[in-house]
Amino acid sequence: MKSRIISFLSLCILVSAIAACGGSTASPSASAGAGKADYKACIAFDVGGIGDKSFNDSAYEGLKNAEKEGFTVAYSEAKGATDYAKNIQLLVDQDCKTIVVVGFSQGEAVVAATKANPTIAFAWVDSTWDETANGPIPANFTGLDFQIDEASMLAGYAAAAISTSKVLGVYGGQPFAGVTRFMDGWVAGANYYAAKTGTKVTVLGWDPVAKKGTFAPSDNPWGNKEFGKTTAQQFMSQKADVVHPVAGQTGEGTYEAMLAAKKFSVGVDSDQCVTLPQYCGTLMNSAEKKIGAVVLATIEKNFGGDMGGENLTGTLANGGVGLSAWHTEDAAWNATFGALITDALKAEIDALAAGIKDGSIKVSDYFTSK
Repeated sequence: MKSRIISFLSLCILVSAIAACGGSTASPSASAGAGKADYKACIAFDVGGIGDKSFNDSAYEGLKNAEKEGFTVAYSEAKGATDYAKNIQLLVDQDCKTIVVVGFSQGEAVVAATKANPTIAFAWVDSTWDETANGPIPANFTGLDFQIDEASMLAGYAAAAISTSKVLGVYGGQPFAGVTRFMDGWVAGANYYAAKTGTKVTVLGWDPVAKKGTFAPSDNPWGNKEFGKTTAQQFMSQKADVVHPVAGQTGEGTYEAMLAAKKFSVGVDSDQCVTLPQYCGTLMNSAEKKIGAVVLATIEKNFGGDMGGENLTGTLANGGVGLSAWHTEDAAWNATFGALITDALKAEIDALAAGIKDGSIKVSDYFTSK
C-alpha cells in the first residue's frame, strides 16, 4: 500500500498538454487517440453537477480535456444521495475503464464499487481510502485529496489585510473535511495576520477548535443561493466586510450580496473570477484545488497501466492547491482591488506561502489567536 503526499505537478507531467497543475486547457497532441478511443474515462458527479461554476465543473474540465486528448468519455450526475451507487453502477455498465467519483459524500458508494470491480480503476476526488474502516487500499483505487487549508490560509491573511473592519466571515455547505479545511485555513490566515501585525481580527462562522460554525441547510447545501445571500447580509450586519463561502452555487448568493454592498469575497475550488466573471468586482481571488488537471492526469496514469493503490494529497508545495491569480487585467477587479493588493502585500503572502511549504508555519498553529 502506498499512502503519500505526492507532487501533483509530477502527476501532471503525464499530460503533455498541461504545463502545470494550474493549466486549464489541453490541446490534442500528436498521439491523441492512439489507443485512447477504446479507453472510456468517466466521472460520477456529486450533487450540484455540471454548471456549478466550482467543484464539479473543475472535475468536468478534466474530463473534457481527456476527450480532447482522444479518450472516449461519459458521466453521470447525482440529484441526491440516493443516486450515488446507481450512478456509479451505470458507468460500470457502460464499460468505463476509469471512473472518477467526485465528492466526499459519495464515500460509501465508491468504496463498495471499487471492491466489487477490481478491473476498473476508481479515483475519489476530495477524499482518501480509510484502511481502518475499509481494509487495505485496493490496487484499483486512487484517493485524490487536497490540503486546501494551506491555500485558504493565504486567502484569510490577504482578506484580513484589506479588511477595514477587521471582521471576516466564512460558512460551509456541509461539515465535511473537504469543506471545513477551507474554513480552518481562513481562520488561521486571519489569526496569522493578527499575530504578525498586533491587530485584532474577528472571524464569524467557524471555530476550528470546537469544530462548530455556520452551514447551509442539509436539504440543499450546494445550490441555496438565498441562504448564501442572507448569510452574507447577516455577517455584514456584524461588520464583516470579506466573506468566504464554501458551498458551491450557494456562494453565488453571497457574491451577489457582497457586490451590491461594495464589500469583498473569496471564491472556492476554482478561479471564480473566471467562472463567474460578473462577480469579479467582489472576488479578491479564490482558494483553488487543481482538480481538473489532476483528473486528466489520473486518467492518463490509469491508461498507462497504473490503476492506483495509493492516496495522493495536493499541497502548496506540490502545486495541488493554491491561490488564483490577481486579476489585474479585469476592469471591475482593478476598480475594487487595484489599490488594496499592493506589491508589499503580495510579498507578505509569498513569504507566508514559503513558510507553509517548508513546514516552518503550520496552519493548525493558528486555529486560535496568538
